[in-house]
Amino acid sequence: MKKEFILSPSKKKSKIEGFPPLKSCLTDIKGFNKVLLPIVKFDGSVVNEKWEGIPFTFIIQNVDVSRIDFRLEEGKYQLLTPLKLRKLEAYDASDIKREYLQTSVDKIEKVSYNHVDQYSNDGMLQHSGSFSHDANRRVAYGYDQINGKPMPVTKTIQYYMGNGEWLDSELYTYQYDADGFYEMTTMHQPARDITMTEKILYQKNRKGYTAFKELAPHHLPAADENLGAIYSKVPFSAVFKESETDWNVSFSTNGWYIDGKKEADFVARQGKLIHLHSFDHFYDLYSGFLEYTCKIENQDEIKVEVNEKDGLPYSIAYSFSCPEENDKWSLKYIEKSPTKVIMEWNGICTLEHLGHEIAVTKEDQYGIEHFTLSGQLTLQQAIMMVLTQSYLWWDDFEQEKFDDWLMYPYRVNPVPLKFIYTKTENGIERVLQEIKIEDNKTEGTLQIGKPDWLQSNETPRDPDGQKMEFVAQLDHSNMFGTLFLFYSEKHQLVSQIFQCT
Repeated sequence: MKKEFILSPSKKKSKIEGFPPLKSCLTDIKGFNKVLLPIVKFDGSVVNEKWEGIPFTFIIQNVDVSRIDFRLEEGKYQLLTPLKLRKLEAYDASDIKREYLQTSVDKIEKVSYNHVDQYSNDGMLQHSGSFSHDANRRVAYGYDQINGKPMPVTKTIQYYMGNGEWLDSELYTYQYDADGFYEMTTMHQPARDITMTEKILYQKNRKGYTAFKELAPHHLPAADENLGAIYSKVPFSAVFKESETDWNVSFSTNGWYIDGKKEADFVARQGKLIHLHSFDHFYDLYSGFLEYTCKIENQDEIKVEVNEKDGLPYSIAYSFSCPEENDKWSLKYIEKSPTKVIMEWNGICTLEHLGHEIAVTKEDQYGIEHFTLSGQLTLQQAIMMVLTQSYLWWDDFEQEKFDDWLMYPYRVNPVPLKFIYTKTENGIERVLQEIKIEDNKTEGTLQIGKPDWLQSNETPRDPDGQKMEFVAQLDHSNMFGTLFLFYSEKHQLVSQIFQCT
């Protein structure tokens, strides 16, 4: 019967050791340093109780044969097979060293960037935006005192226009009844002519230069390990390389590669390429805004003005029109009191103030979901957080994680969230990350029971011609192929077989 263990890092001492020192595995290491590399060493009891105290070691050998034999002597291996060894170039540079491993499955957290919220010092949400999706768009909130409580009275959809300025595109106004409960939203989008300006920056290097765009204030580079993301909206950059007679350019946004000769007009041609690819990047970045808000169906509706310096664009202005639009809607309450509210919102949503917390229950065709909000909020405030799907007030900036349903109303289960806090001049910035719990398989798998051969059956035989007993096989993240270990108790012999597909 086969059995597979997941090898994962352990902070506690265990019976399995990753990358043990060669001197703890071989009786004599002279001539074998950087030639044989122990990758996993474990006590035989991990596989079978009868082998307790017997050390088994998987060793990577960069050789042209598939089998090596060892004799066990006082807890170490003595190499028996005469091999023509050579250095482990493929593994020599490995710096992944873990003192211990374990066979239980480690659950690890993998975070993916979601968005960023900017709060004032008194804990009210000011701006909310995304570094990756809709990179040049954010939501801004305005507050006023309603029945003695700060409540959002406006929500504005903003787009970055360049030069540090934002366009107020859609203005939402919230209206409340005499008791401070949300009543109605009106939306106004004024008709206007819009000009957005992108500044092109240049950075010279030894082989040429890089052209890139000045980003919106809340936009980060395309990859950030701390945020756990590679963004789908890649910031624009064009890398130009030059020689005495030729030049080439590669674009980050679309993967294009273009080359040419250093003719008299080659700088003008480079400038034209920057201009054309910048426009494509602009149109892609603002595609939703241009299509759905401005009703632009053709790129020709956008006027482009390029300002150049030394033959290259240093700013590009995009001009277009946006039509007027107005709308309004209200919320239907089934029950409404200071301690309990039932309302129609994507199904039936019930909020009940229990003193220490607010219980939120949502029922729709997919089932019933439960969630809680801070009891420091009023029901009126909780309703606005549910409707906007935003944490409009947050007084616990020390909290690092919690399970969230509010931002994900269509999920059956709450989503674990993690936060990164940064103190700013005017408040606190909070980066929101979504957590996914996964099994940690970075170290590999250890399989026992019987070998799962990748090629033909190569079960070794001992000096008496008897088949040796299978110990385990190893698939490891730092190794291609599979290693198989066999053991003869009578001859104190260990044989290792290597196979790959």
